[in-house]
Amino acid sequence: MRTVCICASKKYKKEVSQFCLDFPEDAFFNSKHVTKTIFKGLTLEHFDWVRKADVCFVYNQDDYAGVSVSLEMGYACALGKPIYALNEKTGDPCRDSLIDKVVSTPAKLAKLLT
Repeated sequence: MRTVCICASKKYKKEVSQFCLDFPEDAFFNSKHVTKTIFKGLTLEHFDWVRKADVCFVYNQDDYAGVSVSLEMGYACALGKPIYALNEKTGDPCRDSLIDKVVSTPAKLAKLLT
């Protein structure tokens, strides 16, 4: 199974946790896998997870993606990673253009990862 890095605004932490309930633990990187390399910083650490993942998934509930998600999407795009999103809109047409596929359910995302 391929891996996915979930990118979302912190305000959707609860919703993202719910979205990921049905995924096997080894199907994606989550906070339990974050290393203790604190000096690297959380942003650079997350970029490392984007780099390691096969797919970048943007959890953009209510068509919202914040500044950090913009950075993550740009990095994933620069690496040639496919970018999937919950919705086709992120609140910015430039970000919207980076979305390769809309994946509206965890089951559909899991199917794409197999």
